[in-house]
Amino acid sequence: MDNDLAFATIDELAPRIKSGELSPVTLVENCLERIAAHGKTLNSFLAVFEQQAREDAKTLEAEIGAGKWRGPLHGIPIGLKDLVDVAGTVTTGGSTILKENVASADATITRKLKDAGAIIIGKTHMVEFAMGASGINPHYGPGRNPWNLDRITCGSSIGSGNAVGGGLIYGAIGSDTGGSIRMPAAVCGIAGLKPTYGVVSRAGVLDLSWSCDHVGPMTRSVADAAHMMNALAGYDAADPASSSEVPSDYGAALSGSLDGVRVGVPEHYFFESIDAEIEAAVRSAIELMASHGAVVSTISMEWVRLGRPINLGVMMPEAVSVHEKWLNAHRDQYSLEVLSRLSAGVGISAQDYIKAQRSRAWFIEKLRVAMADVDVLVTPTIPIQTPTIEGCTPAPGENVARDGGELGNFTGVFNTSGSPSLSVTCGFTDDGMPIGMMITGKAYRDDVVLSVGDAYERVATWQERRPEGFA
Repeated sequence: MDNDLAFATIDELAPRIKSGELSPVTLVENCLERIAAHGKTLNSFLAVFEQQAREDAKTLEAEIGAGKWRGPLHGIPIGLKDLVDVAGTVTTGGSTILKENVASADATITRKLKDAGAIIIGKTHMVEFAMGASGINPHYGPGRNPWNLDRITCGSSIGSGNAVGGGLIYGAIGSDTGGSIRMPAAVCGIAGLKPTYGVVSRAGVLDLSWSCDHVGPMTRSVADAAHMMNALAGYDAADPASSSEVPSDYGAALSGSLDGVRVGVPEHYFFESIDAEIEAAVRSAIELMASHGAVVSTISMEWVRLGRPINLGVMMPEAVSVHEKWLNAHRDQYSLEVLSRLSAGVGISAQDYIKAQRSRAWFIEKLRVAMADVDVLVTPTIPIQTPTIEGCTPAPGENVARDGGELGNFTGVFNTSGSPSLSVTCGFTDDGMPIGMMITGKAYRDDVVLSVGDAYERVATWQERRPEGFA
């Protein structure tokens, strides 16, 4: 295994592949070796497509030899969270209920990644039906964090987070209904973008909450996320929520500069109930941004604390609707934790759901006005240090764990608004765990969010660290 190759970025690999210096076959074999060595330890994958990946790598290598380079994702091994359809393979959603759910066609994003030359190397592990913030799945085991195997991977995109963070693959697709792209990115030391709602198609992706669900990239660097977004973004008639907004060239938007960027720091909520080390790291990152030309201002947003309750008030009734048929037919196959969440959703009336949606419209307008004079908001990604797997695992017969209830408090705010929101690494705790910082922008300005995140990474360089035992 070549560890240096494993921790290279897509941005670094693409020109080497284009020139013929590096073969997609070599890249795939290195990833498969690392998956064999570390995949079970981290519990990263529910399925690995070894034979298909090898065949695709040979085909893509031949294309380059014929002068047909498709772009930066050509020959790059990518993982898909196991709620994204790949034709002819099972999409379990991290459940046993769907263990024989063979997809008849590729999801739109699967097809787009393939068209861009990406190699789909497997399906990554996830929380049962994406319902949970702690990364615990009683059917297939917990995801383990590459920075500390006793700690959670966080959110529901557990395998996408730890596979990229552990150097098993170069990018992955996650989903984010209350934070499950950004939370795993934060605790695994990688970048994770929740795009503006509707910018990336969800056709062929299992629903949790159709008006809060987002899918997006999880990568080693922000520049890599931009490369993936160039392949993923765009209108799709198969997704009723798909936006007709013409996507940017996200890679071209990466200026490398923070000069003149207007950064808003919310005065309320995000810095009130927060771990001291996390607060210090985020405030230090904001100071670093200011020292490199960003214009920082404090914004009064006391109402922003309502974002997470609105998120839950919309998400839970929608999840019940999605699961109605399975609840009637397979109730006994749900874990106690997921069943309890769905039961709570049953208790939310249609009237309360409508109130939540109306409150959401009010919230989106409040956020639009508050951000009128800034380009991005900068906040912590999660309020607490990475909990242990033991603390986040419910005791036998119980449906609520001791730890982890606060994990989605900050991220869920921006599922309510549908805003583009990126988590980047902004430091490490005293015991060596990554700390995440959110950069959130205005609707459809994913290009600005990525540009700010990339410029911050270039001066901070936290993303260059590697977890011991995997490096």
